[in-house]
Amino acid sequence: MKKIFSLLAASALIFTSFSCEDEDKDRLNISQVTGGAILRTLSSEAPPVNSGSPETVNMSAKVEFDDFVNDDTLESVDVFMDFVDATPVAGVLLEFDEALITNIPASAFTTEDGNLVTTVTVNIADAMSAIGVTQAQLYGGDVFLMRLALKTTDGQTFTSTNVGTKIQTSSAFRSPFRYSAAVACPPPANLAGDWVLDLNDSYGDGWNGAAISVSAGGVVTDFTLTGGSSGQFTVNAPVGELLTFTYKSGAWDSEVTYTITDPEGKVQVDQTSEPTAGPIKTVDDFCAL
Repeated sequence: MKKIFSLLAASALIFTSFSCEDEDKDRLNISQVTGGAILRTLSSEAPPVNSGSPETVNMSAKVEFDDFVNDDTLESVDVFMDFVDATPVAGVLLEFDEALITNIPASAFTTEDGNLVTTVTVNIADAMSAIGVTQAQLYGGDVFLMRLALKTTDGQTFTSTNVGTKIQTSSAFRSPFRYSAAVACPPPANLAGDWVLDLNDSYGDGWNGAAISVSAGGVVTDFTLTGGSSGQFTVNAPVGELLTFTYKSGAWDSEVTYTITDPEGKVQVDQTSEPTAGPIKTVDDFCAL
């Protein structure tokens, strides 16, 4: 009887898995579509904005126009930039008006695999000028937002403020109409140079898939223990370039500890308990140094 029950249970699980997967495809009944359009994100780049050299950073998104019924309703796309101040001074946050950066006409789209495609690119310094943000006002944690507003030939506009959650987040539509890039500060000149990572595993079998991802000057490297109980690594932080640390979770995070030491010998991170996935904060706030 156990064998028969197990077989029936397995069949039910397979059926359930297939049903959920099919539902997640978010298929549209084209015969019921009477209007609407999206800008499907094919790829996007929103690197951290270096507070010391924002002019070196571009935000971009490659998007594909889709009105689902091939009616060629694309008129143009407005590109807006906004700045969100996340660092109050004396309890006051700065407020800025969103700025129109450019308008991309339908004629600027090209055809790829039968679909209309374009790449939207905005330089952060140009965005700052349009919004009215100065470099002195930038601080770690502030955010730049790029918003796209799709205009169709029948007079409709589709953007992040009137699109449904499923359209924004679905793997089928991938159409958020909005992209964000956070401001970060590079280490001061005295902290440029060699940073030391000391990784430890209490069980002695390595980090089991966990890693510390380090971005130094735009170059991202993952450091981990493939085996054993300890290992030491050195990362060079270029002068004036961003340096960030991120912990990637593994199978046995409870065994993981590590320290990160700056070029002056100060321990900036001393992780003695189970780490959590995400950005790793240093003792010193680079923006305040």
